Amino acid sequence: MLNLPIRSVEPAESPYNALGLKGLPFPDPPVANPYSHDPRQNGAIYATSPVVAEIDKFERLLIRPNDFSNRARLAYLWSKGDQQSGRGIGKTALLRYFQQRINQDWGATEFKGRFSAAVIYVSFPSQVGRRYMEQLAWSALVDICRNGVLGASRAVLRLYALTDEQAKAILTDPDGRQNAINLLNDEILVSNGVQPDALDSGIADHLKKQGVQPSVATALAAGSFEDYLRSLRKDGNLEPFYVLYDTKGLGIAKSLLFNDMVYYLRAAGFAGGYLFIDDIENLVDQMTRKHRLEFAKEFGLCTVRPGYANTTHNFFSNVLTTHQQASVGLAQAWGEAGLSSFARLDPTSPNSVELPLPSQDQARDIIVAHLDYYRTDPIDSGTVKPSTEEGIATLLGTPGMSHPRVLIRTAAEIVSKAAADGVTTIDASIVKAAIDGSPPIAIPDPTEGLADAL
Repeated sequence: MLNLPIRSVEPAESPYNALGLKGLPFPDPPVANPYSHDPRQNGAIYATSPVVAEIDKFERLLIRPNDFSNRARLAYLWSKGDQQSGRGIGKTALLRYFQQRINQDWGATEFKGRFSAAVIYVSFPSQVGRRYMEQLAWSALVDICRNGVLGASRAVLRLYALTDEQAKAILTDPDGRQNAINLLNDEILVSNGVQPDALDSGIADHLKKQGVQPSVATALAAGSFEDYLRSLRKDGNLEPFYVLYDTKGLGIAKSLLFNDMVYYLRAAGFAGGYLFIDDIENLVDQMTRKHRLEFAKEFGLCTVRPGYANTTHNFFSNVLTTHQQASVGLAQAWGEAGLSSFARLDPTSPNSVELPLPSQDQARDIIVAHLDYYRTDPIDSGTVKPSTEEGIATLLGTPGMSHPRVLIRTAAEIVSKAAADGVTTIDASIVKAAIDGSPPIAIPDPTEGLADAL
């Protein structure tokens, strides 16, 4: 006998409704993941008030809408501590904030319609033990396949290749509205007398003239760059980035990113871009001093020294996030490689942005931002409801709550307990009971690890 699963016909009532919430507002575990569909993890919920000064400095260094060509080429976004205490401060969330700001319309709003830019997000799910720069480049290429920039670029290149009459007919929907996605619909092109294969062939020829390798140009013009990347792997996968005896893709990853992709994006009209390299400690923490020096030389060649199209055109600005311990070690290698004359790469440079621990008022703003996103009644926005003032004061006054990851994890436990108990208000007694009943949370010490940095 086969029992079939039952598809839910209506959502179950949330246990958080009694608290005036649609669901649990806080991520558990409190780990940022830009690729998650969960707004608690992907950066959709973000309190800017605690980081106004840091956002302002980031903008002055890297955005510079009126002086884009002179933006910083290298910048550090860092926090005190080591691989434990220096994490969970909010570095990834700040990167995600700027990534969303720019990539939502490829910089049209950010740069007031003057030019386009794109953010490429680079991350490493675990410690990297070899082929450091190649894995960094491959990670960037994987994000390029995910973030929509390839489709947007292909669409605009097709638009450039059409006559004004063809473009108008293809872009216009039956209701009279303009729809750019039509440029990627081969059926719509054919219905308007345009042969997609011939169009793509012409675009590929144009890309080759711009410097893109022939095989890469053909794949980009045809919208099959991801398939091209997969063809470089025996297993046909994009992840994990490194597979023993399957490194053909890694062998050309740097050239694909810092040459071909730069030529392609420039052909599509992008004035520049950003490489947000998150958790660089997953690259450098386990490196020997020799490996750090080798990585610094490779990274410098790809980002600031002559050798690739990226540096020829000053295309990508690079933002590295890390904790203090890793940043000190990498800064030493950068100096030993003789690269400090090109750009400074250390936490004391003018191009660094430190993300400090929030004050109690700022921690309160973080809590409110999450609550506001999940409220059933917007009239309570900006308040700490369903908590009382005594309840929130008890939470914020507990040792360790200045660390955002500890704060968010504890808040999740408190709201979960309140929902399980069926209460409608979270007072000080609920907060104390939740904290007393939860496993002890190690309070990170941001001064740990510095002795081992070098």
